[in-house]
Amino acid sequence: MQFDSMYGIIVLIALLAFSGIAAQFHRRRAVAFAVGMLLLAGIAALSAYEFWSGASFVLFGMLHAYRFSMLFTALFAVGLAMVDTLSYEHGESFISMSMLLGFAAVGIFIVPMASSLLAILLAVELASIPTILMVAITGRHRTEAAVKLFLMGSIAIAVLAFAIAMIFPYDASLSLSAFQASPSLQGSYIVALSLVLFIAALGMEAALFPFNLWVPDVYEGAPGNVTALLAGINKKVAFVALMEVLFTVFIISRPTFSAMLQVLAIATMFFGNLAAMVQRSVKRLFAYSSISQAGYITVGIAVATQYGIESSIFQIIAHMLMIIGAFAIVLWLEERNIKSIDDYRGLAYRNGFAGIALTIMMLSMAGVPPLIGFVGKFLLFSSAIASGLLVLALIGILNSFLSIYYYARVMSAIYDRRLEHSLAMDKATAAVVAVILGAIVLIGIYPGPLISIAQQAAHSLIISAAI
Repeated sequence: MQFDSMYGIIVLIALLAFSGIAAQFHRRRAVAFAVGMLLLAGIAALSAYEFWSGASFVLFGMLHAYRFSMLFTALFAVGLAMVDTLSYEHGESFISMSMLLGFAAVGIFIVPMASSLLAILLAVELASIPTILMVAITGRHRTEAAVKLFLMGSIAIAVLAFAIAMIFPYDASLSLSAFQASPSLQGSYIVALSLVLFIAALGMEAALFPFNLWVPDVYEGAPGNVTALLAGINKKVAFVALMEVLFTVFIISRPTFSAMLQVLAIATMFFGNLAAMVQRSVKRLFAYSSISQAGYITVGIAVATQYGIESSIFQIIAHMLMIIGAFAIVLWLEERNIKSIDDYRGLAYRNGFAGIALTIMMLSMAGVPPLIGFVGKFLLFSSAIASGLLVLALIGILNSFLSIYYYARVMSAIYDRRLEHSLAMDKATAAVVAVILGAIVLIGIYPGPLISIAQQAAHSLIISAAI
């Protein structure tokens, strides 16, 4: 039964891609949306079943089904459903968007299930190209953002391919679990150089400093629904790939990559938070905020323990929810030409739900209890302290306090003055925001079940690395 359900997931992922092609012929938005949502729901449900069953097996020599991969397959299915809902309500050329999102979803789902470096390379590329096209097809005014995303994505893939090519002569199987057992790689300079290249390539996709300079311009230039996809899902896919590679291929170099990631985490947190302080555009502010959040997630990976991986997994889930919810509101307001912090003045009086929801999301991003963002940061900094990385934890806590400043600027504007002219939120956006808001609050108050899920996923990755 477990084996059959795993094949079911693969079939549903394939159907998701081809459903977009079918939609191009029929040009029926509602049908395309309904079919896409049903397929994503099926993928999420089967992935959840596989997670709880505890199955672990390899398919086709390329895909590995185990708790770590199934958790992220289910998570990304939920995230894609939210993005698809926003695209249906707000996206330009939804039929074309639906087709491209289906192809991107194939790459997004393959990354956590990959059992070889080749699968990761192809999946990252497959997730990246349709996303670039989603930006480009929405008008000439998006060309700059699309070109920047294309150039940085091309560089990242080229560097990733070169990193794989460096190791290929030592093990032509390209299996994620094979390199750690290769005596010829022990202490080799090839390991150190390829490690740097892997971190650089996936760091571009994950927006780690100094590979993140493209993020603010692309986020601001892309449509809001595509920005939600980039910030909420594509970046998280890169972190999943990074964890898979580091804790299987480079498990023998744990002290080395831990030291490298500690430096990158500190630089990324400071860069994102300090740059966000001077922004006037809310979209750019959230872009720099998402960079700082990438730094927090990197803290757990840098700890290089099961506790650290568990903390990063929890924070990945938390930030996916928070940033998609925030960009859903930003997208809705952007269509009404409300873009700068000054434009947000009085939002709480024009639409109380939007004002309260955005406030709670920003408080969660800042790490204020009892919200999901606080739990994620508590786990991250606790894992650093437990491993003796007290300075890293203190720097992370300092950056959390720094972030309060720019979030407070936006919140101050939201409640600044009473305006009588009201703004009505569409039902699709309201539904996405309401679901996310409920998750942020409920998981923040009662995080135990999600922490347990993250623990099981982290343990399965460690066990996978030991096989």
